[in-house]
Amino acid sequence: MIIVHVNETYWPVVGGLERAIQSIAEELTKLGHEVHVITSRFGAINRSNEEIINAVYIHRIKALRLYYKDLMIPIESFKVIDVLRKADVVICWSQNSYFNYKICDKAKRLRKLVAVYFLGVDYLKDHYNPLIKIFGYPYQRWITQKMANLADISFVTNDYERKLLKEKYFINSITLPHGIDEAYYKLSNAATSFRMKYNVEGKVIAFIGRIHPTKGVDLLIKAFAEVIKKEPSAILVIAGSGDRRYLKKCLKLAEKIGLKERVKYFGYLSEEDKIGLIDASDVVVLPSKHAGESYPLLVNEVLARGRRLIITKGNIASKWIEESGIAKVVNADPQELSQAIIDELKHRTDKATGIRRTIEIPTWRDVAHKLLEFLQQT
Repeated sequence: MIIVHVNETYWPVVGGLERAIQSIAEELTKLGHEVHVITSRFGAINRSNEEIINAVYIHRIKALRLYYKDLMIPIESFKVIDVLRKADVVICWSQNSYFNYKICDKAKRLRKLVAVYFLGVDYLKDHYNPLIKIFGYPYQRWITQKMANLADISFVTNDYERKLLKEKYFINSITLPHGIDEAYYKLSNAATSFRMKYNVEGKVIAFIGRIHPTKGVDLLIKAFAEVIKKEPSAILVIAGSGDRRYLKKCLKLAEKIGLKERVKYFGYLSEEDKIGLIDASDVVVLPSKHAGESYPLLVNEVLARGRRLIITKGNIASKWIEESGIAKVVNADPQELSQAIIDELKHRTDKATGIRRTIEIPTWRDVAHKLLEFLQQT
């Protein structure tokens, strides 16, 4: 089968969705399929427009990027017509992207089977920026309906969005959660080696992810200021890359409130070191302010390593996580978040007993198999 994935960005752009697409694409090649990715040149200007990475054919085209990535307009879509013509199925990752819509519309006109992953359904109606809420939400409704008209088969990553699609757009979709690298099951506990390598002592509260104002690092630092009063041995470890101005602002905030020595920034970590940090953590916190956060890969990773997880409300992920009971969900408020962290630190054990119910976490190969199964049935 010839499978074409479409998304506005792909590796080397770092992000949860980009990593999910790459993981599934590479697993599909291992299963004997010819896999292509059509993407923009954004974040990959120094890469070749046509290249093969881990047996996946990458096609990068020029696009006009407006202020918001979802408004990116492909301006060289004619260059990928031959790729679309030979495809058996075209998979569009996110209904919110105009780039994805234009490419997948061409695929539909060529009478190709079109699959759409609906991610962050209607999230702009809850956006913290009132202007984005007012002007962005109508666009989101419009493009979601457009993508719904293209989709021969629809996927979501969680049951909350499956129900939302059915109620708001009358779309029957299939829940296919993101997966996890096999290393998270295979590697032995790396807490001790991580602590020695990075000279980490005391109780560890960890933030792992993209550094961006919507990710709530400043909220976590404010909450940590209260935690340290009850748990003076605690440290806050921040790992990830992204918005340097926001990072500088957060580190200045930590210094201003007297936490400079207790807040450690380690930058972007290798996958092995990230596993080590998760293992060394007493609790991992996702303080996201991003309403469209639908399935952070870190959720799977933390649960697979048996660690405790706290996520703040206000995003799609918090809704299905709260329903499933797999982690603690609290309001995005410094006082409430700090109390939740203190509670988790007090009840810390070698296993994450604070997780009230476990979920089955598939590997990326499992996800690829399931995806193929659904596509072949269509």
